Order: sequence, then structure tokens, then C-alpha cells
Amino acid sequence: MNKKILISALAVAVLFDRLMVASVFGEHFFILTGIFWGVFLIIFYYLYWQKLKHNKFLWYIAGCVFALCGWFTYNTAFENQAYRAVTFLVIPAVVMAHVQTAAGGFGAYDTGGIAAAWFKGWFIKPFTGLGALLESLGAFISPQNKPIVKRLVIGTLSVLILLLVLVPLLSGADMVFGFYIRQTLGSLKISSFIGHSAVIVIFFGLFYSVLWNVGFGHNEKINLPEGLTIDRLICVMVLGSVILLYVLFCSVQFTYLFAGAGLPDGMTYSAYAREGFAQTVAVCAINLLLFGVFFQFGAKYTMITGFLTGLLVLTGIMLVSGAVRLSLYVDAYGLTWLRLLSAWFIIYLAAVMLLTGVRMVRKKLPLIAVCAMLLLGWYVVLGYANPDRVIERYNEETAPIWCVKGYVFLKNSAMFRLPCKMR
Repeated sequence: MNKKILISALAVAVLFDRLMVASVFGEHFFILTGIFWGVFLIIFYYLYWQKLKHNKFLWYIAGCVFALCGWFTYNTAFENQAYRAVTFLVIPAVVMAHVQTAAGGFGAYDTGGIAAAWFKGWFIKPFTGLGALLESLGAFISPQNKPIVKRLVIGTLSVLILLLVLVPLLSGADMVFGFYIRQTLGSLKISSFIGHSAVIVIFFGLFYSVLWNVGFGHNEKINLPEGLTIDRLICVMVLGSVILLYVLFCSVQFTYLFAGAGLPDGMTYSAYAREGFAQTVAVCAINLLLFGVFFQFGAKYTMITGFLTGLLVLTGIMLVSGAVRLSLYVDAYGLTWLRLLSAWFIIYLAAVMLLTGVRMVRKKLPLIAVCAMLLLGWYVVLGYANPDRVIERYNEETAPIWCVKGYVFLKNSAMFRLPCKMR
């Protein structure tokens, strides 16, 4: 097994240099990046097939990663730069989560352990297996009981490594010697060759350490302290005050946003529709997190359950408020990447809210894992929906029908008139 990891880590390091480092400023960089991570996952499954073949949770994550890698090649005609940049970061993050989930044998309920292992995978595990690498290399170069061909190969590799270090130094030490070396090697750029060789050597060690840790490292599970419960009085005070604040907020929404009542002096529906959307969505996300904390660790009383139900309902109202604000703004001035992303996130939060409601009834639902899997899958759907094409088609089909006396009259709404220069 150690020999397989050794060869696999070397192959991954060479691919990393050839596909990513060598093409970092090239036009095909992102395509080659997708190919690299796809090949890495294939090698990973080759090494640990027995551990992975029956794990549907990991197969789902791997499928999403392959879909994102394929997106780099698929989406060439209408390539969204922002989505591409985010995907460049998302793929390695998800791959690391996949690797550490497999290493620890974590399930859908071990989200805390997966999060902790994910951080270790970036900052600790690339180094903790370096000792095992030295042992593997020592066993590999040991001349005992090895045929003459293997010893010749090992000796040749050792000579090449020394030459890579000494020749450039001697070329710099003497100009004449350097001249003849350059004449001999022709167009070969020694400095570039050494740089790429250094990248391969360094990442060979890092990739070996990560891959070795999956099968032989310490991948302990993290258990939450037993009996951790938030006091009933604290639950009532926090949830009660938050709900009271949200009731006041939602009453304003019903009066001015949903019912279309006249706004206070100095305010326009253009500013009212535009301002506050991001804050409203952020509050909804915080509410769902707050719900999760108090549902998991709060004292189990009927009043607290009622507060949590109320929090969920008010969050739904606020989410609808954010959707209405966004809809008014998009109807008036068209769809952009940020507005499409906002709409996508609202839909995701709505799905999360429904799942939290289900979680109150079905205690065994792994809510955090399901929400994370939904987020990953929904992100893949967003890419393959071709955001640029969606934006283009929407703006062609839903433009305002006219602009009279400084006001936009919308096709889809008779409730509001928005100033043409709303931005």
C-alpha cells in the first residue's frame, strides 16, 4: 500500500506542476485545473476503493466535484467569470472535505468532526506524514535484496538530483562554464527546469502526507460534550426578545411592502425596494443558525418549542420580504450576476427553512449535512444553468414596457411605479 501511495503522490505532484503551475497564465488554465482535480479524485478512489465503494454520501460529493470540473470545459461560450473564480476555490475545498470524510469514516451526523478534520487537512495533515515518506523512501533506496536494475535506477535518479542542484550553481560561478553548459543544453531553461522540479518535490511530499493520513494517520472523531444544554430562562429571554423585534419588523413589511401603503415623507418605493435586501437575507441566515443552536442545545420545553416555531414562521415572512424587494428591483432594471446569485440564495434559504421545519418533526434528519449537500448540488445547478444565458434571456423577455414622465411601468406589476433612474 505504501508503494502505491508513493507512486500516486508522485504522479499527482507531476500533474499539479504540468497542469496547473505550468499553465497558470495560459488561456486553458481553468480547464486544466478541472482535469487535475478530476484525476486526483480518480487516483484517490483507486487507492481507497474498499473504503469508499459503499459510501453513498461520498459518491454524491464526488459526483458534484466531477460536475464542477466538467463545467470548466462545458461552459466556454457563455463563461461567467465570477462563477468560474468561485468554482476555482470551491473544488479544492470540497475535495478536501471528501478526503477527510473518508479518512475519518465520518457519517452525515458527524458534521463537527468533518469541519475539524477539514482544517487539519489543510494545515496539519500535509506535514504529519512526512516521516512516513522518509521511511518509505529509505526502504525504496535500500540496496539490500534489490536486483541490479533497481539499483541502477536509484543511482541514476540520485545523480540527476545532484546535477540539478550543482550545475546551475557552477554555471553562475564561472561565466565560461555557464556558456558551454547553455550551448550544450540548447534552448533548455535551467532555472525554469529547476523551479518546476522544486514544485514537484515539495508537493510530492505534501500530497503523500495527505494520502498517507487517510489510511494510516490519526483520524479520530470529535464528540460534543454530553449534557450540554442552554438554560430555560436564557432560551426564553433570547428567543422572546428576538421574536418581539421580528414581529415589529414584519408588521412594517405587511403595511408598506405587501399592502402597498403610502410611505413616510421623503421615501420612495425605488429606494425602499432596493435598500435593505442584503441585510434582510443576512438576518434570515442568522435566524436559521439561531434556530439550529437552540433546537439542538436549548432546554426541551413546550414554550421554547413554540418560540422556535414562531422564529421559523417570522423568518419565512422576512424571506418573502427579501424576495419581493429583489423582484421589484429586477423587474425595473433587469437581471445581473449579483441579482441572480441573490435570487439563487433566497431559494436555497427557503429550502433550508423547510428542512428545519421537517427536522422539528423528524428527529433523525441530519439537518446540517443535508443542507450542505443541498448547497453543493444547488451550486452545481447554478453553473450548468449557464448564468450568462439566463441573465441575457431574462433581460430580453422582461424589459419594462414603457417609461413615461420619469417612471417605469412594469409588465408584471401594477402595484408600483419606479423612477427610471432608480440606480
